[in-house]
Amino acid sequence: MDWNGQQIDGPTDKVMNLGDLQSKFEAFGWHVINLEKGNDMAAVVSTLEAAKAETGKGKPIVILMKTGMGHGVDFMEGSHEWHGIAPNDEQLASALAQLPETAGDY
Repeated sequence: MDWNGQQIDGPTDKVMNLGDLQSKFEAFGWHVINLEKGNDMAAVVSTLEAAKAETGKGKPIVILMKTGMGHGVDFMEGSHEWHGIAPNDEQLASALAQLPETAGDY
């Protein structure tokens, strides 16, 4: 579950607070894995491997993956405003230039 703290109208804690997601999933019998660095692809891959190791043990598994919206793009980072709009051609070129060459490797 991508948990970036944003929704289309602003931060979730101001618009519709999600509360303690881990406790909610655990209350329904889920095995919860927290991933603090959801924008770190190596951390994502290792967390998926950890989740895979937990399969077959009688509980569904959820990964609460904390991410930063627009991570790596200075004018998009942390802003809910890009949740529902596409960049224009100039903004797209700027965004792509800011992302690492390896961004598409996964």
